[in-house]
Amino acid sequence: MVNTPSVTSTPFPVASRAAALGATPAAETLPAPDDQHVVAFLQRWYAYGGGRSEDILVEFGLSTTQFFTRAKDLLESKAVRVDPAVAEAMLTVCRKRLWLGQ
Repeated sequence: MVNTPSVTSTPFPVASRAAALGATPAAETLPAPDDQHVVAFLQRWYAYGGGRSEDILVEFGLSTTQFFTRAKDLLESKAVRVDPAVAEAMLTVCRKRLWLGQ
């Protein structure tokens, strides 16, 4: 029998994980892995309207409003690298979902 270490994670970091770990200021400019996860999820689902509310809740522990607000902020701040045309399409989905309240 192989012992595998248990891994615990939180849905999103507190204020700044990099700062909490004593990272250098340059490391803080890199997107957090959770930010990458948000954008990767949206990148898979934007062509289908952004994904189901239930999937977002299970995967991220966020309401759809919280998720799409976070994704919109990330895309608008260019904190993550995404093709500009894809980023604009993803922003359109974010804005629509926020406007609809879903």
